[in-house]
Amino acid sequence: MHLLQRLSVGLLAAGWVAASMAAEHVVLHTHVVMDTQGFQEEAFRLLVPEGWRFDGGMEWDMNRFPAEAFTHYTVTSPDGATAFEQFPHTSLFWAQDHMLQQSYAQSGFLIAPPVGAEEALRTLYLPNYRPQAQSAELLEVQSLPELAQQVVQWQYALMNVFTRISPPAFHYEIRVDAARARYRYLVGERQTMEEVTVIIVYFIAQMPTMYGTMPAITWSVAPRSFRAPAQDMDRRLETFRIIAASVQDNPAWHEHNMTLAAVITREQLRQQQAIFKRLDDIRRSQTEMSDRLFDSWQRRSEAQDRVFERYSQSIRGVQSYEDPVSSRQVELPHGYGHAWSNGSDYVLSDDGGFNPNTVGGGTWTEIHPAR
Repeated sequence: MHLLQRLSVGLLAAGWVAASMAAEHVVLHTHVVMDTQGFQEEAFRLLVPEGWRFDGGMEWDMNRFPAEAFTHYTVTSPDGATAFEQFPHTSLFWAQDHMLQQSYAQSGFLIAPPVGAEEALRTLYLPNYRPQAQSAELLEVQSLPELAQQVVQWQYALMNVFTRISPPAFHYEIRVDAARARYRYLVGERQTMEEVTVIIVYFIAQMPTMYGTMPAITWSVAPRSFRAPAQDMDRRLETFRIIAASVQDNPAWHEHNMTLAAVITREQLRQQQAIFKRLDDIRRSQTEMSDRLFDSWQRRSEAQDRVFERYSQSIRGVQSYEDPVSSRQVELPHGYGHAWSNGSDYVLSDDGGFNPNTVGGGTWTEIHPAR
């Protein structure tokens, strides 16, 4: 099954409740993020709870060589106190050779020796991403080796796309470290709880220099967090899990991005708009990704989903539903007896007499678990 035909969703803690109904039910809206500056195609999609606000998306830095895409978005509760946030990745570089350092600094990289994911969470996250936090406490930190291993496989799959077009003239290795942490801190007078997962990818190239061959490490940090008032964190965990589990990257976009970088590197072309046109032609003629890249992406996503199992024992499991409206298979949580779809959004309820067509309007079709 095509990966973009799989949506992973779960139970929300708050939903749309009809005045005449006591039963709680849930509405989820599909939000598609387009790459409007680059390949003019879907970059990723996710489910946003009804009433919550999505801000952000994807932007390209055309001043970099090759051009680089950055993703940054937040999904915020109606009262603004609770938010899920994906930060843009930060690109860093380290080598003992000062000329290499200077070259990478001119290309927009921060120059710093690499650190592990747990150390980054202990010492770097709050000062760099939450400078307004006061009286901060690190409540727990935990390594995530399974997630790191799956990201390694995904990164090697992407590099295979790159090396088919532009074979490197040096030996390289990819390493990944991942960890999660929980913090408690004050913002003004509000006590806030925040959960952060950070994935660090290290690309280690054995580069020839005037001093001989030495490792040059390009490393990238991409935190993802969710935060809420401390007293609300436990009841919001499932909502955060739903948002995170529903994020579906478009693997084809990643292939086009790596192909762009490889073509620019190979041909040393700075007319990047012309290359975008060439990549757009490739996208239009290409009908599917390689099975290997899809499988690697799926394993990474499954590992990311399992991160949330460590957060709360109260999180319900999910089961697959056949959605004839969208011709997709969708995963919805256990614990609700009825589910409806309008092709992109879903309503869940325990009340056998509830019907979203009569209560909220619109056209809804009841869907059933897959056999």
